[in-house]
Amino acid sequence: MAATLTFLGGASEVGRVGVLLEGDAGRLLLDYGIQPDDPPRFPAPAPDIDALLLTHAHLDHCGLAPEVANRGTPIVSTPATRDLAVRMAEDTLRVSESEGYPAPFPKAAIGELLRQHRSLVPGRSAFHGGFEFNIRNAGHIPGAGMFHFPELGFLFTGDIHTVDTGLTRAAQPLKCRTLAIESTYSGREHPEREEVVDDLLSAIDAIVSRGGRVILPAFGLGRSQELLMLLAGQGYEVWLDGMGRDIARILQKHPGALRNVGGLNHALKQTRFVRHWRMREQALRGDVIVTTAGMLSGGPVMHYMQELRHDEKSALFLTGFQVPGTNGHQLLETGRMRMERDSESPAFRVDCEVAQFSLSGHAGHAQLLEFIRACDPERVILYHGDDRQPLADDLDCEVILPEEGVPIQLSSSS
Repeated sequence: MAATLTFLGGASEVGRVGVLLEGDAGRLLLDYGIQPDDPPRFPAPAPDIDALLLTHAHLDHCGLAPEVANRGTPIVSTPATRDLAVRMAEDTLRVSESEGYPAPFPKAAIGELLRQHRSLVPGRSAFHGGFEFNIRNAGHIPGAGMFHFPELGFLFTGDIHTVDTGLTRAAQPLKCRTLAIESTYSGREHPEREEVVDDLLSAIDAIVSRGGRVILPAFGLGRSQELLMLLAGQGYEVWLDGMGRDIARILQKHPGALRNVGGLNHALKQTRFVRHWRMREQALRGDVIVTTAGMLSGGPVMHYMQELRHDEKSALFLTGFQVPGTNGHQLLETGRMRMERDSESPAFRVDCEVAQFSLSGHAGHAQLLEFIRACDPERVILYHGDDRQPLADDLDCEVILPEEGVPIQLSSSS
């Protein structure tokens, strides 16, 4: 069996992933995402396909799934990813309307995303487009999976994490001949997670003890819930604003996708929720506010920073990856941030304390190397990275650094 792999997006950059897998009997699409910049960016248009396989429900991997479902195309993922992708799609249309962007799909396409969905869980196989495949836990966020094509000896990781967190179980390597793996943290290491958690909690305690408030910008899916679990039992008055509340309720319906559903339930009981904009003044009288957006690209965090950016007793602590060019990255580099979503708007000085704590849901450089070597592939395709060469230099097998639009040949063992 021969096949080709062509990246429509997300090869030489982090985000807007779309990968076309073509064989003699059909075509599959592996992820199809939106890069939520200003304005949003998309992968190249996808041809007609037999199915779309979603690794997980972050927008840069699933954002255009409704558009594909609207064609009548089957969408394959775990049940948790299905429900999370629907909520993300609803938010995409809300943001498009509020920011004046053209909607990437009609509202009716969200219903099609549900109707066309085909659930796949670890331990089961599926067959579409002439390809047999199964799914393995990816560890990145709840419901995330890696797709394995046994006949091709091919493993496509999506985003992965190789350590346990409160929410997720670590991804496990799988023997394969060709491994396509994300490289977000190529050339960069994560400190020990336990040390990061201790440092973050100590920093929060110092701010609260001096009468300040802590803003924790966080991705609504995954990071928000993880932070609530870390803060539970610490004695702080914690508020949650943004879509993280809806996401938490969805996750509670999929306990099998979580490593510690009891911990999440306990954290939610201790959390106060901002249910409408008037409650934000109450939240500002608390200790810690967990809120979207994780890269300061809009959302409720802008309101809180308007109030606190000149308060030297307070702090903004970033806990996730900040893509170069984003508002969060600009703040770390220059000490200034835009207070509007528009990327052309002026940047203002921030006087409150700003720090970054690496609680990334991605594997770091050494973790990626360890995972790759345990898979023992003949060749590795490094994608979803803006600096892939450091990782390539540390590998002893054939390495491919794909570019968008350039096919890569895959072949079976037969």
